[in-house]
Amino acid sequence: MTIQKSIHYFKVSLEGMQLSPHTLKAYMQDLNQWQECIEAVNLEEINFEMIQDYLIELQSQDLKPASLKRKRVVLHRFLKFCYEKRLCDERLYEYIDPIKMRKTKAPKEILTTEEIEELIDYIDGQIGENEVLLGSSNHFDYLYYCWIRNRLLIGILLYTGCRATEAVSIKKQDINIQTNSILLLAKGFKYNNIPIHPQLLEFLGVYQMQLKKLENKEILSNLEASPYMFPSRQDSNKHLASRSLHDLMLKLSTVLGRHIHAHIFRHTFASYCIAAKMDITTLSSLISHSNPSITLSIYTHEIEASQKQNEIKKLNFDRR
Repeated sequence: MTIQKSIHYFKVSLEGMQLSPHTLKAYMQDLNQWQECIEAVNLEEINFEMIQDYLIELQSQDLKPASLKRKRVVLHRFLKFCYEKRLCDERLYEYIDPIKMRKTKAPKEILTTEEIEELIDYIDGQIGENEVLLGSSNHFDYLYYCWIRNRLLIGILLYTGCRATEAVSIKKQDINIQTNSILLLAKGFKYNNIPIHPQLLEFLGVYQMQLKKLENKEILSNLEASPYMFPSRQDSNKHLASRSLHDLMLKLSTVLGRHIHAHIFRHTFASYCIAAKMDITTLSSLISHSNPSITLSIYTHEIEASQKQNEIKKLNFDRR
């Protein structure tokens, strides 16, 4: 059996398990990298030496521990799939020793209230600059739209704690003002109904007001034709690519003078909820974790820090 065909069968199997597109893409990238590194066409040609040489090569690439572990796990899973499905006769996966990583309780990186204000102020400034130029060209019209869209995206990330893919794929029908909720398609193709925070409701209102100032028929037509809240510019039947959100984060990183990513808003949401003494079961449900124990394991440091702050206040040396 050829390696290429085996990878195809493995991909089909993963798709049947309904893995997220992001996870599936990462798996295929890891396997394609492995295939390019080994000098073999068929599974029968693979031996212990080939696999070890590849693992040694990974070690030399100065990868993050999590990335290194993932690549080994993906290869192990693929080779085990090949053996169990009789695509090869040898237990090649046994040549890959598991990596034991020490679990840390380091705090998650979050945004301060000052940084949040700084980002919103910057975006508002960009909106103001391009609003003055509305109608002068398609370029400035589109820049204006991008920044009012970006403002709402930041609001959604900040006040729902959703993932980047969940934010960009929101459909118009998913935002229900009457029931005060947003329906998110979460990880694992599960739907999660999130209450609209009063501040997020304000973000939505500002977006609608700012959108009324836009008279560019091409942009408005694309928005009207799309089922998505944030449609792709090239195809109204598709939503905004996560890459566009990534590019926005790069711009905002220069504003704060440090690297940020879309997931930092999720950590910020969760950490502030913990600081506000939100029930862990409720928080777990809000951020689409399948089990509260997952939330506890990820935010152990934040929970402990909040508890320490509350408990230390009980200390009193005054005998009076």
